[in-house]
Amino acid sequence: MESEEKISYVDFDDRYLDGILDVAIDRFGENYISKKQILDLVKRDNSMCSVAVNERNNDVLGYCLFFEENMDKASNDFKISKEEMISVTGSDSSICHAKSMALRRGSEKKGLGYNLFNRTLDKAKNIGYKVAWCPAWKRGDYIPAEKVLLRSGFSFFKTVHRIWENDKLYKCIDCKGPCKCDAAVYYKILN
Repeated sequence: MESEEKISYVDFDDRYLDGILDVAIDRFGENYISKKQILDLVKRDNSMCSVAVNERNNDVLGYCLFFEENMDKASNDFKISKEEMISVTGSDSSICHAKSMALRRGSEKKGLGYNLFNRTLDKAKNIGYKVAWCPAWKRGDYIPAEKVLLRSGFSFFKTVHRIWENDKLYKCIDCKGPCKCDAAVYYKILN
């Protein structure tokens, strides 16, 4: 009988970079995020990246990546007017952008996603962000991250159509080319 995995939740370290990238490509598609983009985000001040690691073999089982973004850039990325975002959150300060959370196939339904997400969300709260926004991928009518987001206290804001279509290099696993998927945008007031 195979023993249960021992899982550690750790901050980003360079030795996990390839594993994070493998999980991202497998779950989202080619060019969803590059090594350079990951490193640019995790090497910033106030880095917010958590990794679930199998203690036995150091395999990356999943990751969660947030970053700071000013309101103008967030408005552009989320395809939501700055005024609309401010009307919901009451602030025009930088936001915590919940960029990505993904689990290696076979690691679902074990609480890893919830633990990763909330570990990273706690970092955002401790840093002092007032609000977090998350564009959650819609796969048809299904939102894979919805359960984690709602259990973590996020509220649905609105659906944004074809949110990633301007990223011409990204080859979505559902669209088999440039992404035409929608996002269900969620937010949470943190402080």
